[in-house]
Amino acid sequence: MSWSIANVVNEVKVSKKCAQELFDTQKYEGEICDNIEDVVYKGRLNFNSDHMEHMDYIGNNDAVCRILLKYKVKGDICFGSLEGDNAGSFWGYRFDGNGGMSVLEGKLEWYMKAEEKSK
Repeated sequence: MSWSIANVVNEVKVSKKCAQELFDTQKYEGEICDNIEDVVYKGRLNFNSDHMEHMDYIGNNDAVCRILLKYKVKGDICFGSLEGDNAGSFWGYRFDGNGGMSVLEGKLEWYMKAEEKSK
């Protein structure tokens, strides 16, 4: 069975100090990223693409939540599944910049333009 999970929205910017704490709290090497330089990409929180299927750990990992809330990150991090058991699902987290976090969830519908269908 195939699966595909993608980061569909990522507005969360983190400081170098926050990135270092996130990197240091990994339970296993590469859980978030393979090296500290990859935790922040273009100023935004970045994840190890090999572990995208585990991105629900943000909301279920108390240490990660404490760090993100401590640094009062703001914005949305959202993921979507195109295939497999979770096909069409959407989930994510909204950080309000004041130390609060809410869970986002829903369903996705993917549309292909007519000219793309004919390829």
